[in-house]
Amino acid sequence: MKMSDVVQFNFEVLVVLQRLQIPFGFKDKSIQTVCDENDMPVEFFLQLVQWFNERENFPQEQLIRGDAEWLIIYLHNTHQYYSHYQIPRIEKEIEYLEKMSGIPDQSVQLMLEFFRGYIREFTEHIEDEENTTFPYILALSDALSGRLSKEKFHARYKNYSIDKYLDHHSDIEEKVFDLQSILLKHLQPPASSFQFTNLILEINRLGNDLKDHTLLEENVLIPKVRQMERELKEQSLHL
Repeated sequence: MKMSDVVQFNFEVLVVLQRLQIPFGFKDKSIQTVCDENDMPVEFFLQLVQWFNERENFPQEQLIRGDAEWLIIYLHNTHQYYSHYQIPRIEKEIEYLEKMSGIPDQSVQLMLEFFRGYIREFTEHIEDEENTTFPYILALSDALSGRLSKEKFHARYKNYSIDKYLDHHSDIEEKVFDLQSILLKHLQPPASSFQFTNLILEINRLGNDLKDHTLLEENVLIPKVRQMERELKEQSLHL
């Protein structure tokens, strides 16, 4: 099947392409050819596409059997999308409401304070993953493959495991939906409510995307890494 046909069937697949850093302009190339040109396992790409096309059929087991490094790439680029595009866009939408008549200034200020508090919490969340958890997983993958000695890995991460990450892992989408609820229930929109409606839709998109992100982390990444940790332990016992 051609890559262009997959996108034409469901344009949401563009999200997958962007987060896997696959450039557009694939002409009439097949899925296999495009994946090969980007050194990406075609199975991983197709599993994500299947999920986007059939939301009720989450391919958990297949994704767990896949390459942890490509999963990290996908999650990392999702973080970049949130931090550099989606969240700043929503913040600007809220700031724009300050300039509109018909909305109490205090209400907008409270929204901004709430959302900026969320941004701080979100930034801490992803910085922990980017600076600690993701490097740990990539080092674990290197230790399993022999690219990094097991001695160096254990010395570097003797006090860390994926369970430590899980201990303070939070569902970062909850406050986004809280903000959406506040807007719907308590803030009177202006007479011309196009901007207000667009803001609620953007917040809803972010919340749903974050739910997907949490699903991947908790149902694929964490069990995958636990599996890798057990495998490394078994290898170390037979040294």
